[in-house]
Amino acid sequence: MSTIPLGIPYFRNPKELPAPLPTTSEIPVSNDIIKGAEAWATRKFVSVGKHFIAKYSPSNDEIEGENLLFLERNNLLGFAPRLYAMWRGVDRSLFLLMERLPGKTLESLWPTLPNPDNDRILVQIRDILRGIRSLPHQGFFGAVNKSHIPHHLFYWPKYPAHVSGPFTTERTLVQGLISKSRLNAQDNKRYSYLADFFESQLMRDLVVDGRMPMFTQSDLQRKPIPVEEVEVESAPDRKQFHVSLVDWESAGWYPVYWEHFAAFFALKWDDDWCCKVGDVIDGWPAETAMMEMIYQDLWL
Repeated sequence: MSTIPLGIPYFRNPKELPAPLPTTSEIPVSNDIIKGAEAWATRKFVSVGKHFIAKYSPSNDEIEGENLLFLERNNLLGFAPRLYAMWRGVDRSLFLLMERLPGKTLESLWPTLPNPDNDRILVQIRDILRGIRSLPHQGFFGAVNKSHIPHHLFYWPKYPAHVSGPFTTERTLVQGLISKSRLNAQDNKRYSYLADFFESQLMRDLVVDGRMPMFTQSDLQRKPIPVEEVEVESAPDRKQFHVSLVDWESAGWYPVYWEHFAAFFALKWDDDWCCKVGDVIDGWPAETAMMEMIYQDLWL
């Protein structure tokens, strides 16, 4: 299994590109903003022409580019954009330039499609997630480049290993979140009784010693899922779809329950998507309920 470190700057062979790459100056002037249109947003996700999408921000790191190449090098193709280039600008902003995948977002399509069509889309999402979860683990919980866990819950300035990882066991991973709870309390000049509770009560039920990590997308939402309607000669009267996932910045090696937990906290509970998620992700309701307490302590 390939985990070759990605050098920066990275540029794909020009023969593999659909068109000349846009420049550092062309990307920020794009008005086709996918994410980050708010005045306060420092992380931007934009379309540039018909071939490219770009992410750029001073706070970006290289993990998403590593993840895209990791999927490609392990022959998991057809559902994630290809990485075309990654480099830093003069202000140290990191630019990721990726393949623009065809289709409309599942968020916009979901309320317009009948249940049988939505169910066919769900089957494809389930197959994608099962495919990445079948990858043999590498003996640690963290990013594919063996650095810190990419999920925002593990963020702390300078990514100290005891908080951010990488970790060798589930127990040390959960202990990392507890350590962050104590640091948060310390910064606010208080004592974290919640951290005491997590350590004495949740550790015994949330942690299974010896359980191995699984590769996890870690941010399943409808907006970054392009869905393209395609024609199939053998069934011209039946709608068929091609489904992709374009947001891989939080992907990495996590506990087995993490995909369910991460999806759960992105739910808006305003339509039947929230009930259908269980059809594509193995359910871990008890672990998710325990993680909810930690999530509220660390993030809300």
